[in-house]
Amino acid sequence: MLKAAILTLAHLLLLGAVEHSPRLRFTPTDLPHVDFQLPQKFTVHFHDQGSDVLYIGATGSILLLSFNETNVSHIVIPLFLDDNTMDSCKSKASPNPDVCKNVITVVQRLNSSTIIVCGTHAENPICWFLQNNATQLAKDNEGHQLLKDGKGILSPSPLQRSVTIAVEGSLYSAISDTEGSGGIQRIYGRLRNLKTEDKWFHNPRFVGSVWVQMEDSNMDEVYFFFSETESSTALIGDPFKSSIGRVCKVDEGTARTTPDSWSTFLKSRLVCGFPEESKYFNRIIDAFVLPLEHDFRKGMVYGIFSSLWNFTAICAYSQTHIEAVFKNPKLKGFTGSLPANPKPGKCTTGSVPKNVLAAIRSYPEIEEAINEYPLYFIKQGNYTKVTADSVKGANQKFYQVLFVGMGNGKIHKVLHSKGKIFIISELSPFKIEAPISSMTLDSSTGYLFVGTPLETVRLPLANCEEYGSSCQQCVAARDPYCGWDQGTGKCVPVSEAVSSNSSVPLQSVEQLNVSLCYDGAGDPTLDGRSQELTVDSGTYLYLPCPVKSYHAVYTWSYNQKEQFNCTIRDGSCTLFFNGHLPTSGGLFQCLASEDGLKEVVAIYNVRVNGGSSPSLAIAAVLFALVAACALI
Repeated sequence: MLKAAILTLAHLLLLGAVEHSPRLRFTPTDLPHVDFQLPQKFTVHFHDQGSDVLYIGATGSILLLSFNETNVSHIVIPLFLDDNTMDSCKSKASPNPDVCKNVITVVQRLNSSTIIVCGTHAENPICWFLQNNATQLAKDNEGHQLLKDGKGILSPSPLQRSVTIAVEGSLYSAISDTEGSGGIQRIYGRLRNLKTEDKWFHNPRFVGSVWVQMEDSNMDEVYFFFSETESSTALIGDPFKSSIGRVCKVDEGTARTTPDSWSTFLKSRLVCGFPEESKYFNRIIDAFVLPLEHDFRKGMVYGIFSSLWNFTAICAYSQTHIEAVFKNPKLKGFTGSLPANPKPGKCTTGSVPKNVLAAIRSYPEIEEAINEYPLYFIKQGNYTKVTADSVKGANQKFYQVLFVGMGNGKIHKVLHSKGKIFIISELSPFKIEAPISSMTLDSSTGYLFVGTPLETVRLPLANCEEYGSSCQQCVAARDPYCGWDQGTGKCVPVSEAVSSNSSVPLQSVEQLNVSLCYDGAGDPTLDGRSQELTVDSGTYLYLPCPVKSYHAVYTWSYNQKEQFNCTIRDGSCTLFFNGHLPTSGGLFQCLASEDGLKEVVAIYNVRVNGGSSPSLAIAAVLFALVAACALI
């Protein structure tokens, strides 16, 4: 009993330790922005690295958005649904009207000149091709649009998510269907069509994929991330489990019939949680693979997972660990013997022994799970999408920065360094609150494309000017993208400062250290401006203190002696007196303290009149409001 109590207490302490909150909160303005005339319930994004164009698959069309610094131009390419197909679909009396529309769910580049676009087409999937700089539909010599049957590439229903990825002209697709089955196929390209078997999955929901490139291209792999219905929930109490499935690019199949089964497919469970307490985040929501130093083998897999108690967590898995599990697999439930070489699932251009194929066919799951504790979790709100970037800091070290989209349209910018998490900021770029449904990061141009069903925006990865006009504020942000340029006296992108051959920017990423900003001993320069205020005795006085950091502790001092507490609300830690002002007035200062960083955020020199004047009382309140605007 005592041991169980200690474990429970330890778990609660661990939960408290990994819960994080953003240090800063911003509402970016003047961003290149697109409002959809009608809500787009189902959208898919595609973007070429280095391009300023974003492709959005919508309902009945594909949108080509071209971004510049302030504006967005667009081209709409309609993808029509013929009346006969729509009428046939409606005759089936589907309960959801979206089923009988043409919802574009696949946009992938096949080669340098062609993009494939596929839509549900009222439960009869069809694919089109974009050519001429991907701005027009491809046609044959007689002027007819080139079409391809989309069966097997995408689900016939927009309600079932399809995940596709193009690999050297071949299209790999993972589909869930309404009947609880689904699978992974190679359905288009010069290589043989291959598929998984229905018995290998239990009601899968696919959320992501990645092409893992090796030095030897014959060893290239394609990963898929998905959740399944858990057949046994006695221990974990949750109907879901999450997994990673893998196939080899050179897989030639198990037979010479068509369609054929994969000969290299294996899957392993992804565990995100606290095994000691049997508390898990079991359902994977999204995943992103970040290669480090441009090498997938040194990369990290970042996943969003949800729990039975409606929290969402971020777990990180090293590519080295994943590769080791798939390299030496022990098949779950298999009790026979297999040859030492080739091992089940090994990428090889040669034939696979029949007994190995038989074992994989009946036991595709690896016994060893891939386990990790959450980096952190959130209780308020939920995460929906994740992407990441590897950023070179001023010290030439690389840091991992995550951008995590939320169900309320906000974005968390998160530093992951040495196994620890620091939420740099929370961004609110959208006019209307809606779940973030897509995120695409372009590290070569320095932008992040983010979409909801109502809007799409482009954000700079390095939003350095938001951190303030002082060295302390810039360095305290701990943003690997940004540093303090001593020459210009500005917070600037590190990459720009380095390329301009200016002095190395001041930056402290791994810990808060603003001592870089001043020489010798003593306190840093205080960022405070005194405001003069004269009020009547008995006035209701409100003194705003704009929040510079949500990790700081704010206190008010009176004549540098008496202390007052305040509560953060609406971006301010306001001090107010309900008719009980100090009779002699005096100097009020709001001080923010954070890990050694001390900053005077607001200073008011208040004088109190002995008489009563309603106009002065009103002026005091108005002055406080004006001061709040001036200080923010």
